[in-house]
Amino acid sequence: MRLLLSFAGALLVALILFALMVILVMPPRDEAEVDQELTRISFVRSVSDTASESRQRQPLEAPERPQPPEPVPQVQPVDAPQQPAPEVNLAIEIPSLPTSIQLSSAPTLEGLRAAEAAPAPAPPAAAPAPAASQGPRLSQEPTMLVEVKPDYPRRAQASGIEGRVVLAFTVTAEGRAENVRVIEADPPGLFEREARRAAVRSRYVPLRENGQPVASEVNKPFVFRMDGGR
Repeated sequence: MRLLLSFAGALLVALILFALMVILVMPPRDEAEVDQELTRISFVRSVSDTASESRQRQPLEAPERPQPPEPVPQVQPVDAPQQPAPEVNLAIEIPSLPTSIQLSSAPTLEGLRAAEAAPAPAPPAAAPAPAASQGPRLSQEPTMLVEVKPDYPRRAQASGIEGRVVLAFTVTAEGRAENVRVIEADPPGLFEREARRAAVRSRYVPLRENGQPVASEVNKPFVFRMDGGR
């Protein structure tokens, strides 16, 4: 019971406090301000009423219809004065042709016999051959391009033996030595192998005839000495 009474007293105090806060928050109004507010409201209402009445009284105007464009007057061209057509003279003068035709006389047999008896023209003489083919051919002997020295055999070097070898071989158009042959060897069977190897490894400028390289035969000596001269 006490709890209910305390709850009701607390609720009543809260309501009283809320009412006091509302009164404090709201500013006081004067009677003059209230009268001005009322006159403003009545004036706005009267203006709105008169505007609505004037709108109702005015009849609805029909929309204007677009008028069709005025037709453009067509200008008729002025007829040009017609000129008379020129007269054409169709009269053509035809030249007179002679009707009599004279035939020349036929050739006689004597003229044909004379033409057959005439000698035939002699054939033209043959042109002389060019002088370049009759001249001598230019040649150049093969020369050494890259010379390879032969190695001194160890056996001959150890024994202190000197010698000489003459080889014959073919220098090709490419400047190589082929078909190597021994013509002379002193002493025989000691220096021929190194001489052959040196000849094959060397390179030569080939013989030229009429400016073209050709193969040729060459004889070349190889000398072996202890002091280095070969």
